Amino acid sequence: MSDTSTRTEERETEGPAGRRLRLPGRGGGSPLFRNAFALMLNTGISAVLGLGYWLIAARYYTEEAVGQGSAAIAAMKLLAGLTAVTLTGGLARFIPVAGRTTGKLVFRTYAGSSLLVASAACVFLLTLGSWGPSYHFLNGSLNGLGFVAAVVAWSVLTLQDGVLTGLRRALWVPVGNTVFSAAKLALLVALAASLPTSGVFVSWVVSIGVSVLPLGWLVFRRLVPRHVTATEAIARPASYREMGRFLAGDYTGSLFSLAVVYLVPVIIASQVSSEDNAYFYITTTIGGTVNLLAINMGASLTVEGSHDPARLAENCRAALRRMATIMVPVCLLLFLLAPYILRVFGPGYAHAATPLLRWFAVGAALRVVMEVYFAVLRAQSRTAGLAYLQGLLCVLVLGLTLVLLPRMGLTGAGVAEICSLAVIVSISAVKLRRILRASRPEPAAYAPDVAPDGDLADLAARGDRRDAPRTEPRGLRRGARHGITRGLGGEGEQEPGERDSGAYGTRWALRAALDADTMPLGVRLDFDHLERRPDLRHTPEAVVVSHSVSPAASQAASEQPVAGPAREKAAQDKSAQEKGSAPPGPAPWWSGPEATVWLLLAAALALYWLPLVGVGELALDRMGGLGLVSVLPVATLGGVALLVVSFVAALRLDGQRRRLLTAVLLLTVISLHALPAVLEDQPRFATAWQHLGFLDFIDRTGVAAPDLDARWSWPGFFALMAFAAKTAGVSDLTEVLRWWPTAIQLLCLAPLALLLRAVRAGWRAKWTAAWLFVLCGWVGQDYFSPQALNYFFYLLFAAVLLVWFRWPRQLRGTLLPGETEPQPAGRRAQGALLAVVIALFAASVASHQLTPFVMLGVLTALVLTRRSTLRGLPLLCGVMLIVWVGFLAEPYWSGHFDELFGGLGSLGGNVSSSVSGRIEGGSPVHKLVLYARVVLAGGVLSFAAIGWWRRRRAGIGDVALLVLTGVPFLAFGMQSYGGEVALRVFLFALPGACVLAALALFPHATERPGRPVLAPVAALLAGLVLIFGFLVARWGNESFERVRPGEVAAMDFVYAHDEPTVRLLWMSSDPSKNVTPAMPWGARDMERVHYDATLAPRDPARVDDLVSALRKAGPRAYLMVNRGQSVYLELDAGYAADWDSRMRFTLDGRPELRRVLVNDDAVLYELKDKPAGAAPEPRPGPAGPRVTWTPVSVIGGLAAVALLVLLTAREVLRVAARPGVRQLRWLQGSYWFALPLLLVLLASLVHRFATMS
Repeated sequence: MSDTSTRTEERETEGPAGRRLRLPGRGGGSPLFRNAFALMLNTGISAVLGLGYWLIAARYYTEEAVGQGSAAIAAMKLLAGLTAVTLTGGLARFIPVAGRTTGKLVFRTYAGSSLLVASAACVFLLTLGSWGPSYHFLNGSLNGLGFVAAVVAWSVLTLQDGVLTGLRRALWVPVGNTVFSAAKLALLVALAASLPTSGVFVSWVVSIGVSVLPLGWLVFRRLVPRHVTATEAIARPASYREMGRFLAGDYTGSLFSLAVVYLVPVIIASQVSSEDNAYFYITTTIGGTVNLLAINMGASLTVEGSHDPARLAENCRAALRRMATIMVPVCLLLFLLAPYILRVFGPGYAHAATPLLRWFAVGAALRVVMEVYFAVLRAQSRTAGLAYLQGLLCVLVLGLTLVLLPRMGLTGAGVAEICSLAVIVSISAVKLRRILRASRPEPAAYAPDVAPDGDLADLAARGDRRDAPRTEPRGLRRGARHGITRGLGGEGEQEPGERDSGAYGTRWALRAALDADTMPLGVRLDFDHLERRPDLRHTPEAVVVSHSVSPAASQAASEQPVAGPAREKAAQDKSAQEKGSAPPGPAPWWSGPEATVWLLLAAALALYWLPLVGVGELALDRMGGLGLVSVLPVATLGGVALLVVSFVAALRLDGQRRRLLTAVLLLTVISLHALPAVLEDQPRFATAWQHLGFLDFIDRTGVAAPDLDARWSWPGFFALMAFAAKTAGVSDLTEVLRWWPTAIQLLCLAPLALLLRAVRAGWRAKWTAAWLFVLCGWVGQDYFSPQALNYFFYLLFAAVLLVWFRWPRQLRGTLLPGETEPQPAGRRAQGALLAVVIALFAASVASHQLTPFVMLGVLTALVLTRRSTLRGLPLLCGVMLIVWVGFLAEPYWSGHFDELFGGLGSLGGNVSSSVSGRIEGGSPVHKLVLYARVVLAGGVLSFAAIGWWRRRRAGIGDVALLVLTGVPFLAFGMQSYGGEVALRVFLFALPGACVLAALALFPHATERPGRPVLAPVAALLAGLVLIFGFLVARWGNESFERVRPGEVAAMDFVYAHDEPTVRLLWMSSDPSKNVTPAMPWGARDMERVHYDATLAPRDPARVDDLVSALRKAGPRAYLMVNRGQSVYLELDAGYAADWDSRMRFTLDGRPELRRVLVNDDAVLYELKDKPAGAAPEPRPGPAGPRVTWTPVSVIGGLAAVALLVLLTAREVLRVAARPGVRQLRWLQGSYWFALPLLLVLLASLVHRFATMS
């Protein structure tokens, strides 16, 4: 390969050619923030110009004209970028060393790019009919030629930036950008009258020439000759092969970013109207402006990381802290003020695009983490990982946009961006965490023969680079190459090669900051010209020496004797280098046993999912008593088994493979829980649909209605979801219902992983615990409900308590505590964590009846067993709980006192009603499902007992895990909870039980040397039992819990005819106990539709009682016979298999009835001769929360407020303040002051219960 880099020594000897632009504060302050703030300031200036352009366009042109113009501009940029993105990086890379061939290189690049983009534009015009109505104005030969010319001109304008950068005259770029922006702004106004439809696009295109022509003359007549003269002595033109290799590597990442930035607006324009496209374009412009703040900080971080790799972790932490203080307020204001910002452009923008802008505001906050990690990758030249992440982002954004846009409109584009960013940010956060934990790594150095692989990091000036002398020894270079990446999160990865620190300055930053003439589109990764991202990659020859290590010190360090295997390794490397060959490196991962496990996982997924393509609604209708498992293909069941084998195989490897284990775990969750979401036409489970009715009522009225349902006394979940849906602009939540169980299961893994940090165990035990938790998630409380979200709150609550709020010293006793040492945290951090704990408990108190009692029990037990330092928190939480129940939940207990407190102490009755009572009657085959649940729960708890015993024998006492497992069983002494208390107890005991069960296999405190033999075999057997048991226990009721399309259509008919009210009769085996129908009920108009359970006759021929009940229901009443309820009667109550068809036949023959709706899944009947009178008006009752204020209640309420404030202050002071005599006195004094307040509160509550129940 020819030498294509210039020399650093010569650059350093250059004197200033004249006056140079100086940034404010150049003499002092942090270079990281100085450069970033300069970029942000210039971004603001560019934002004003760009927003001004579109603001004037929105005022002077119609929405349709703005939409057509923005669509044509997006298409122009996309087509021009097909070559300009990659060639710009090549120009910046090879012009500095082109010498006398510079002019030819530039001209040939212009010509070749113009030919290619012109061809692409012609193809676009030939297929114009398939791109949507926004592009119809380009029809015609004259308009088409103008569009082709515009694409060519934009390509030249883009390439011109790379030429100026390569010629080391990058400051001309903002000059051309300013001229371009001013010209198009003036033409926009001038053409408004003469070209009312195409003026937006024409003003943009004509202005390109104002910038391209003068700068083109400057390049060829002035700058190129000067460059040839200045570099004549050192020029080494690159060969075509070398340039081809560079462009091939650069093309991959560039195309991904190009697709994200330019293809999304084209997709939007092709699928929506011109008006909607205008809304999208303006909104994404505003969101892109905020994104530039994070991009600018990332660019500055890249520069500083390249200058001083030793301070990379420190700079990352500083950048994240500073960006948090900037981006959080900015994004919060953008979120709250979204409608007012868009109203400036017109009322239509505010009405249609407010949810979209709010999604973009959330995405801008998420982008901070991603941009910081991308900056680290660029600083380390790890462009392969950068390209992978860019590719994944591209696939996610484009795929989700295509899926969600038809279903959610413009808001779907925002949801697609947020979901995609969430995935990339999650990956980036995990990787970035390793870098943040690195204190001061050794200076990185790289091999001289590694060529840059190329991506968007190659898009800026390389012309200032020269060869740096290699002053560090080989040993230091080699040590840095093999060691530094581990500290930065690249486990064993070999970095491709870094850049010369002398090659970096702020001139490219000035150019890029002033560059954006319009705001970014879609998911922005750069400024308006994507091609102008600064290139911060080192040349292949460059080696970085940290400023903190002098060459002399490096030499001395390398000459120190090395003992043991390190000396032999160094000798082997030296011998290999002397022979001219590279030292032997580690074997690639694909050649080891890990690759076998990956292939096994791929085979498992293929076997599991591919056969399901043929499973449709007809197959689902054939489900029997075992539910979904009865219609799954045999190959899918084989895939289920292979999922277990894959995890056990990964567990048996000689080292922890985090990526592999994470992949197996997440894919197992998705495979098990997403099954009905993929197979069924409608979201499942009747109660989930009913919860949509709560959101609908809040959305229409803005209040709760405690008289309609007991759950209104705990409205926190419904209010939060209604607010989120309205904010996000989502009106149809059926897809949320569909994917909520899978999402909540994945979400619960995060606090579980945090909780496992507090367990003293090896990595195999922890991964097995998480895996068992996944396999035991068959309880079925993960549907769209308060319980699902509160279970996540419970896990996070327990995890924070165990990780950060435990006693730091080892407790007395002969057993080693099963908990690790608490994570170190400063007092401010502990204060913030305490606030999180209190907020989680408060949110649970306001949204669920059972979860806060379990949380309070776990907290109290941890304090009593000296596993938590928050000694005063149980009292605070207890007061919060009794205040809510005693005051704000009054509408519930005032009419249901016996139901709420009647089960206290009735341990046997509560257990029997929730276990044996649920197995009585029904189909013998279906009983296997119920027995399977009992056996699985008992087996896991028995396994947990074995784990506790094995840990005791190993000398370890797991008190905290015992608390998590045992405390939920106290709920048996409270109430039956509608016959579900056993399921809820097992659900809350599951985290502790799964960890103890995993410790039965791997009981030791640390990982033992060697590969285990018996434990993986036991894990395999247990996993097979649990995963097949999961399919039976979780989906065994699917034959009647499934929601059918015809049932949804029947309910839609009822909602359409519910004025003023309507009564819907459905058939139940026991109307006094079975009060939940197996149909999608209550999704809308909950105050208008009343659901009456009617006894279903076992003999379908005897329907006189049904007709009488329908007549008594009033003039607006329907009787529904639906397939889901009929299957429930068959399987759970023992009705005949043909009961449904015989019932329909009998009702069809009754002369009093007529069918108003009929389909394969449901039939609605009404009386032909309706009773006289009018249907009653809806009576939702007074808005809640409703409190009866008597004098005693007022005194108790005031005492409650004072007590909550006092107890909160005490706990915050205990945690966040420094210990001392004054603190101790205040805590003691406030305690004695709190006791009378507590007594007053308790007396008030006793009085309320006695007088109002």
